[in-house]
Amino acid sequence: MPIPKDTQLATIQGMLAAKISEYNSPGTYTEGYNHNYNRYIAGRAAGISAAGSLAGWIASGEAASSIRALLKSFGMNARNSELVPIHAFQGGLEAINPEIINWICGISLPLDMPPQALMNPAAGTTLSTELACIYKALATPGSITISGGYVAASKAIHCLFPELAPMIDGQHTGISYYNIDRATYTPPLCLDSWEGWVGAPIDGVPNPSPRGAGRKSWGWQQFMAAMGISQHIYELWQAANGNPGYSAFLALDPTPGTTGIPRILDKGLW
Repeated sequence: MPIPKDTQLATIQGMLAAKISEYNSPGTYTEGYNHNYNRYIAGRAAGISAAGSLAGWIASGEAASSIRALLKSFGMNARNSELVPIHAFQGGLEAINPEIINWICGISLPLDMPPQALMNPAAGTTLSTELACIYKALATPGSITISGGYVAASKAIHCLFPELAPMIDGQHTGISYYNIDRATYTPPLCLDSWEGWVGAPIDGVPNPSPRGAGRKSWGWQQFMAAMGISQHIYELWQAANGNPGYSAFLALDPTPGTTGIPRILDKGLW
């Protein structure tokens, strides 16, 4: 169940343990998601090792099959989120610059500087710029799903970079992001504004409704803000618990396959 409307950001860190336990409860459909997710994470690691890089795994064709299977297990081949055929899915992934793919693969939350300041020395571009390009490409109709949109883009990007990118949907996490009190929906790293995190003024609000007309307001900037909120909740948890470190945060969820902040927050905001 999504968090209540007008939840203060600072209170979410205290909800995480209970929310994760609820998600992992034996016999629930979400517990089943854990098995599929762990299978994907293990397959991703093996595929990258065998191919020599994330881009190499994508080029082999195995990544498209694995990602598509995970998204299908998450219910993304139903309702209005029909997945494109595998050849089109492969084409959508291969359209992303492989050098950029490999650079981002080495980046995970928490960041020690905002994405708009994190430079790729080989390309002279920033993490914000590159994630914006990837988001727009994967949100395009016919790339991941027939209809396109923020759910397809965010979940596909998470599959590529599970320790960096959040997953956002219209029934659970997207509602939780929307339900965070907007006055407290603020960037991490003690930044004064979302522009300092994203690299540009946000077009519209940072956390629009994921339903109705609001779903059209979820663009790359809102995706970047959700990534920032994930880091901010992590920072708030650290401060509230005496700064025990990254490993202590990951220990909130010992489920196999949970390898980073985004997956923990996916359960915490489910």
